[in-house]
Amino acid sequence: MVSQPTTLVIFGANSLCGEALIEQLPEGTPWRCLGRRLPPGVAADHWQHCELNDLTATGLQAAAAALPAGPQVWVAFAHIWLAAPFLQALRASLPGCLADLRGVVACSSSSVITKRFAANGFDRELVRRLSTSQEQLLADCTELGVQVRILAPTLIYGRTAHNVDHNVETLHRWLRRLPVLLLPAHTGLRQPIAAADLAAVALAQAQELADPVPEEPTAASAVLPLGGDDTLSYRALLERIQAGDPRAARCRLLTLPTPLFQWLASPLLLVSPKTFEAVLRLSADLAGFARVADLLGRPPQPFQAQPPLPR
Repeated sequence: MVSQPTTLVIFGANSLCGEALIEQLPEGTPWRCLGRRLPPGVAADHWQHCELNDLTATGLQAAAAALPAGPQVWVAFAHIWLAAPFLQALRASLPGCLADLRGVVACSSSSVITKRFAANGFDRELVRRLSTSQEQLLADCTELGVQVRILAPTLIYGRTAHNVDHNVETLHRWLRRLPVLLLPAHTGLRQPIAAADLAAVALAQAQELADPVPEEPTAASAVLPLGGDDTLSYRALLERIQAGDPRAARCRLLTLPTPLFQWLASPLLLVSPKTFEAVLRLSADLAGFARVADLLGRPPQPFQAQPPLPR
């Protein structure tokens, strides 16, 4: 008997990484995206309406009806604090709809690690939501008897046909606008990850869960912090952005002694503690995570920023 193929169920298809994932799906892959609105460029027969934050009985029944029949693996680029309660609510109310679930790949953030000692309330709440959601997802998948891989990426960058990142793109705009940008003498390490690379890792993890090799043990459920192949200082990151854009290259990067830089930034503590801590993190190393090249078994690729979109 020929086994039924596993369908990839994609949540967050309207996001940058969700669109990048769809672009990489091998021909013939059964897939369906569930979300509030039809993603641009996606045929209607690949989409079903679903509200992750509607955990009422009616909303959950509609979500269960939207799931495809047969074996499925979920890939969630929606916020993990929406995906985790959604799965928990379905497991509690309509466990039958999850009988064919073979695995879950979800996207969290390395902020759960890098901001765990933050002093400001915004970042503390972010870490709490991320960590609570990760623990909840791991527990629910254990109860369901399925494996989950939670990807915790670093600084995401890149562009697709309908989406653009809000990290490198923002730096690009500041470099184009400012004549001078002050930096501390010591800037910490960064490991930016391309959205397409993050999508490729998610797809590889989903394929492993969908079609495990009988002779090989499948890796256990885990949280996987990961970054790009290139590790560079924050200043080098800015210089790499400038190298590909003459307008951004006009901005002069002015280095100050780190204590002086932090003293000059100290008034931000009164105005915006979140911004003040972000400025302090310019000197922190936010790298050292698993590289995409190692996870996918391909040659390392350097960080390259595209010029910003015209505004």
